[in-house]
Amino acid sequence: MTDWEKQLGKRAIAVERAKAALDTDIAAARLDGHSFREIGSWADVNHERARTICIRINGDSRTRIEHEPEPDEGAP
Repeated sequence: MTDWEKQLGKRAIAVERAKAALDTDIAAARLDGHSFREIGSWADVNHERARTICIRINGDSRTRIEHEPEPDEGAP
């Protein structure tokens, strides 16, 4: 006999972990320079949802290159 409470509880935890891993991968893909539309298509989420995830995890929606200061920024 199946212990449904235990089985479904484990499954729910696994789903939440998978969702968290997907969000982390979405944020990493954006840092690597991919567009929100690309990422959304690959992850099967709306591009605005991908943007929201990136802002939540990365602190903003920019790519790694966009985070880097311009060469003459900060120069006296």
